[in-house]
Amino acid sequence: MATQNRRGANRKGQPPVDNNSSSVFSKLSTLVLCAVLALVTYGVGLLYKQIDKPLTNVMIGGNFTFLETAELSELVVREIDGGFLSVDLSHLGEVLREHPWVDEVNVRREWPSILKVEVIEEVPIARWGEKGFLNRLGEELLIENNSHLGALPVLRADFGSSRDMMENYQLMAELLIPTGLKIAELKRDNLGVWFIDTASGVRLVIGRDQVSEKMRRFSMVWAAGLSQQLKHIESIDLRYPNGLAVAWKEGALIGAWQDKRKSNRQEIAAAVQA
Repeated sequence: MATQNRRGANRKGQPPVDNNSSSVFSKLSTLVLCAVLALVTYGVGLLYKQIDKPLTNVMIGGNFTFLETAELSELVVREIDGGFLSVDLSHLGEVLREHPWVDEVNVRREWPSILKVEVIEEVPIARWGEKGFLNRLGEELLIENNSHLGALPVLRADFGSSRDMMENYQLMAELLIPTGLKIAELKRDNLGVWFIDTASGVRLVIGRDQVSEKMRRFSMVWAAGLSQQLKHIESIDLRYPNGLAVAWKEGALIGAWQDKRKSNRQEIAAAVQA
């Protein structure tokens, strides 16, 4: 008895598939999709051109002492290379930061055609030798009219860079905070020895190494009672492994003894009156 092979046989009522119609439909769908994408791209481009209008106003803000707004405006206008959307804000910020008196910059757009530039000016932290000035990073600043900056501390170095001097100045100034002493001059000689002249007139000789440890030890001794002799001290030498040496001003011991006698007399008078 023969077996009927049903594999591949057409089912009753099912027409054959028209491969040509499917191919045409697929091509038509692709063409429609491409047309839609082209239309969207054109629309986006047209919208971009409408929005990317030339900038009508450049606003520069900040509190300036040494910077000139006109100079910054000229620099910004010279570097603008596009409209409201196409201007390269990153490039403009980098160019402005290269200015020696610019510390930080924030550049942003404001609808519909305004460019806002906020600038933070560099601040001179210390004098560098006789004529120069340094910012917080130890970079040199050129200041022509500097008569009002005479109170800034002076940094002098026969050994080391300006950046190294600024880092050490900031460290030592922080370590001196508990003592209340302010640095008037910081010097490093050609042997690498550190010297501090304080605003109170006391000189600290620190040495070449273990600066932080020596300064902390000095703060402890100062708080323990040495601060009471401030007006009698000429200099303090910290170049000792476990202590320090005090050089007194001429006649300081006599003055201290007289102050002690005066204090004793006041105490006795107060006791008698009581």
